[in-house]
Amino acid sequence: MASQVSGYSGTSSAFYQSTIQSTGIQRETIGDRLSQTKEWLYNSEEGTVMGRTPKDWFLYILCIFVFLAALLGISAAFCGVFYWVVDWNYPTLQGAHSILQTPGMSFRPQPDHKSTLIRFLKGDVTTYTHIIDHIEAYIQFYENTLQVGDRYQDCSEIRKRRTTDLDKACVFLPEVLGNLCVKQQNYGYDDGQPCILLKLNRIVDWVPEEYTADTVPDILKDTWKEDDPWWIYVKCDGDDDASRENMGDLLYFPAPGFHFKYYPFRNQQGYRSPLVFLRMDNPRPGALLFITCRAFAKNIEHDKTENIGQVRFELLVD
Repeated sequence: MASQVSGYSGTSSAFYQSTIQSTGIQRETIGDRLSQTKEWLYNSEEGTVMGRTPKDWFLYILCIFVFLAALLGISAAFCGVFYWVVDWNYPTLQGAHSILQTPGMSFRPQPDHKSTLIRFLKGDVTTYTHIIDHIEAYIQFYENTLQVGDRYQDCSEIRKRRTTDLDKACVFLPEVLGNLCVKQQNYGYDDGQPCILLKLNRIVDWVPEEYTADTVPDILKDTWKEDDPWWIYVKCDGDDDASRENMGDLLYFPAPGFHFKYYPFRNQQGYRSPLVFLRMDNPRPGALLFITCRAFAKNIEHDKTENIGQVRFELLVD
């Protein structure tokens, strides 16, 4: 078999050589290819550079510049329309036209944004230093020295809804958060009485509506005051019987929640969202607690799936 293949290969090679010689075709050498490349780069006889005359190159480059200029012009026109239509201070859709009809809630501390569990060992500061730092970093944003100037309004004497100077931010005084949830006491974590910071998410021009005696829900009837209905009430509770049994007493600062005078939010410069501290006075150590906090106003709805009007977290005191 090997001799047959070898013979065939030899016959084929001879036939190929005889065919090349009879047709007068010569194989290209490396020198031929280099010569052709040089001639393509610059052909002095035809006056071309890389196969094009200077006129062709001029028209080609001109077309590219015209295309890019047209593209940039169209992009600039679209950007101009976008900047003209969109208001950087207010969303295009507001009120009934917006998908945001009810504010959500959030809480601090949450050092790990992927987890809603607050866990620490009572008395062991190394287990909750990061928790305290997270709360303190947020509270520092509310220092009185940062809320001064013509763009702020002193709202300490307002007891109802604010009706004037709505384009100014209402000063939120940290003193209303009480004297139990403070840095000097490590926000209660030293004594196993943790403080959790609650806030409502911002919605431009959203205005809370007050309850009346006919519309107040049963859960608020013990705390709701007909002569002072200008509050967004905050209520927290356990998600199951075990959590309700082991969570202990709950205290709110300020009670009963967020006052109406801080609304509406209109993207005022320096605006601070009102805060509420939840203090869990005596949670049972070793019990995993599932807690849901809800905000109550006539126009606030609650949805567990979308976390609308409420926030959920877990607490474990070791």
